[in-house]
Amino acid sequence: MPDADDARLLDAFVTYLRRQLGPEGPAVAHVALGESISRAPRDAGMVVVAGDRSPVRERLWAARARMTRQWHASAHAAPGSAGVPFSVWDRWAIGSVGATPDGFDVLAIVTTRNEADIVGQMLDRLLAGGVRVHVIDNWSTDDTPGIVGAYFSGGRVTTERFPAEGPSPYFDLQSLLRRVGEVAHASGADWVVHHDADEIHEAAWPGVSLRDGLWAVERWGFNCVDHAAIDFRPIADTWKPGDDLASSFDWFEFGSAPGHFLLLKAWKPQPTLVSNAESGGHSIDFPGRQVFPYKFPIRHYPLRSADHARRKLFVERMPRWNPKERAKGMHVHYDEFTEASPFIWDPETLHRWSTVDDGLLLQRISGVGLPNNPWPGEG
Repeated sequence: MPDADDARLLDAFVTYLRRQLGPEGPAVAHVALGESISRAPRDAGMVVVAGDRSPVRERLWAARARMTRQWHASAHAAPGSAGVPFSVWDRWAIGSVGATPDGFDVLAIVTTRNEADIVGQMLDRLLAGGVRVHVIDNWSTDDTPGIVGAYFSGGRVTTERFPAEGPSPYFDLQSLLRRVGEVAHASGADWVVHHDADEIHEAAWPGVSLRDGLWAVERWGFNCVDHAAIDFRPIADTWKPGDDLASSFDWFEFGSAPGHFLLLKAWKPQPTLVSNAESGGHSIDFPGRQVFPYKFPIRHYPLRSADHARRKLFVERMPRWNPKERAKGMHVHYDEFTEASPFIWDPETLHRWSTVDDGLLLQRISGVGLPNNPWPGEG
């Protein structure tokens, strides 16, 4: 029998979808266990169906409702729970969007400081996906600027140093984010993505590129994308500079800080300047904002080995935190670590990326059920 919390997780997912789409967005219907799928309102834009149904009845209902099954998996509120099979139906068939036009311009605005070990592969990945890149470098002291400079030919990569007047004693995140907003506003791009050097941004659907995913989102009338924070962790101290991030790490944990559940880091530039500085890079607000309901994953590789972690945290980062920003509650995400921390994780405490959708699909595309993300009615 399904656990009560498994069914509750589906309830939370429906609540999440309704909140994301807002009162003006498509209606979201919920077909509970034991209910007929034919009870779903025909004017609904999305239908979440708990339990498995007859494939024949599903096909007949989908044809009448003109819906596509977007997702199918089991909802597990906790590892080892019985799980509830579910399907999500909607009117956004990724396979029917068509090819992304050549002129569709996506700009990744990448902020860097001392990322020489990975910045080249980050640029290669974005350029191969048809995304152009503007790098805002916070006065790196390693070879990051030189590596970025080698990509200038062709005009797909541009860069600047920030602050423009020279290095500052502190890392001023909000000033940097305001600069990101200025670059986005002046870019002329169809979409911008706020991107860190140690991240891989992907579309919500496996096998769909970031650029193609944003084109689909635009075709469906949305202008902003939320993201799931996915932090990959080393389970052995084997990573070396130059190793490919995607193939080197397979074990991860979902972001658990409250701010991880609001990451509006891709948007269409607006007629007036907008900025995510006041939110510390988590949210961006503008009139007419329509957030796509499924989160895009951000695969994050912040601590790649014990040596890298200690240098990054205790030499390059913590001494440069801005005291005023710390007083606002910012820059606290590494406070749990000390120089004695091993920076090697036990895989028993992690999830495996290659099997994430087998039991954690809802968590990946919505964040529901994760630690520090309140259930409906709890905040």
